[in-house]
Amino acid sequence: MEATTSRLALVVALLGLTLGSATAQTTTKTTVKTTTKPATKAPATTTKTTTKTTTTKPVAAPKPAAAPAPAPAPAPAEAAPRASRAARTGPFKEGTNALNLGIGIGSVYSFGGGYFGGSSSVSPALSISYERGIRTIGPGILGIGGFVGYQGASYDLGGGDKIKYRDILVTVRGAFHYPVTPEFDAYGGVGIGIRHGSTSYEGDYFEALSSSSYNDFVTGIFAGGRYFFTDNIGAFGEVGYDQSFLKVGLTAKF
Repeated sequence: MEATTSRLALVVALLGLTLGSATAQTTTKTTVKTTTKPATKAPATTTKTTTKTTTTKPVAAPKPAAAPAPAPAPAPAEAAPRASRAARTGPFKEGTNALNLGIGIGSVYSFGGGYFGGSSSVSPALSISYERGIRTIGPGILGIGGFVGYQGASYDLGGGDKIKYRDILVTVRGAFHYPVTPEFDAYGGVGIGIRHGSTSYEGDYFEALSSSSYNDFVTGIFAGGRYFFTDNIGAFGEVGYDQSFLKVGLTAKF
């Protein structure tokens, strides 16, 4: 009986050791799991926090370097006056040379018409003029040049009797040019010079008369405008009292 009791006690003791060992293992596993998980997560949390802290985007700081962009703003302010000055600059300037080839309509001189009757004809006045811009005066340019014009007339009395007139005008001219647009300028001026006239006769009625000529001191006044289609070629129109009342033609500058 005692032996049986001893054996039971031994079995119980072994069971106790076994259970104790199992409990110890369970406790150990639980402890390991509990302590391991926080240990694993902690570095992850620390890493995330550190990354966010260092990535605070101070990279945007270089943007102030773009602030000098407003500096070009003065350029438009200067461009406006330049455009305004360009708009007030005409095609005729200091140092510009201009040449006009014109045809005149009407005549300042009567050529003795009506003295003998018959039919008469007056040719258009052909002219050439040259001008050079020499000085800026206020908003415009003063130009100095010369003018040469030719005009003829004839009277047919019938039966082969004719009277022919020839008129040559040579003057020095001065004009003030006002720039209206970069292509167009208006001008007005005066001329002073010499008129050379000649008269010739044909036919039996005038066989006793010979050709004659004369020279007169003349002055004239004129006003007109020139428009340039290209940088160098344009057209002009002019009214005045020198040789013909109206002149139109081509103009060139160089």
